[in-house]
Amino acid sequence: MLAPRKPNSEKINMKIEKIVDLGKHYLVDNTALLLGSTPIYTAMETLASGMSVATSFESRLKVAALAYMGLGTFYVKGRDLSKKILGFTEKTKGWKHVVHDSIYNLAWNIPFSIVIYQTSGADLEQTVKGVAGASILSFVSGPINGHSIDAFRDFTGTIPSPRKMPKIIKNSKKSVKKLLAAGMVAGSLISTLGIYAIKEEFFPDKVYQEYQEKVEKTKVPFPTKISGLEIEVLH
Repeated sequence: MLAPRKPNSEKINMKIEKIVDLGKHYLVDNTALLLGSTPIYTAMETLASGMSVATSFESRLKVAALAYMGLGTFYVKGRDLSKKILGFTEKTKGWKHVVHDSIYNLAWNIPFSIVIYQTSGADLEQTVKGVAGASILSFVSGPINGHSIDAFRDFTGTIPSPRKMPKIIKNSKKSVKKLLAAGMVAGSLISTLGIYAIKEEFFPDKVYQEYQEKVEKTKVPFPTKISGLEIEVLH
C-alpha cells in the first residue's frame, strides 16, 4: 500500500523552512568570521602597517563583501571539513583547536591579503607589511576566528559549540544566548571604530602630517608691520 502523499502546501512550507534555515546558517557563519577578524586586522593595517583609515576601511569592506558573497562560507565549511577529517570532537584538547585554526588561517591569509591590499590602494611597501603582519597575526586571529565561529553558532542556535564552554553559558536560555550574540556584534563594531579613532587622533597619515607642516611654515606672521605702521589682521 502506497503511503499517503503530503499536501502541496505542506511541501511548500517545508521547502521555505529549509531555505530560511540555510539562509540563517549562511548569515551566522559569515558574520561570525568577521566578528573576530575585523578589529584585529584593522589595528594591524592602521597602527602597524601605516595604512590610512580610508585604505583600511576599503579593505575591510571588500573582505566583508567577499565573505557575504560566499567566500566566508567557503572558509568556514573548509574549516569544518578539515576538523572532521582530522577527527576533532568535543573531547579534543583545546590546544589542538588552536594549532589547527592558526595553520588553517595562515594558508588563507597570504594569498587573500595580497589581493585585498593591492586592490585597495596600498602601495608595495604597505602590501608587504600588511601581508607579513597578516601572516604573523594568523597565529592570533586563527584561534580567535575559531572561537568566534563556534560561540556565535552556539549563541544563535544554529550549531552547538564543539568546544568546552562554562556550564552557566552552555546551559543558558535562548534569550540570554541571543543577547550574548548581539554583544559580540556590538563589541566588534565598537572596537573597530575605536581603532580608527585612535589612528586619526594619535597616528595621523603621513600625507596629512606633511600638509599640516607645510601650512604651518607658509603662514604669514601677525600682526604685520607695513611702513612702520602696525596693522592687526583678523582671520
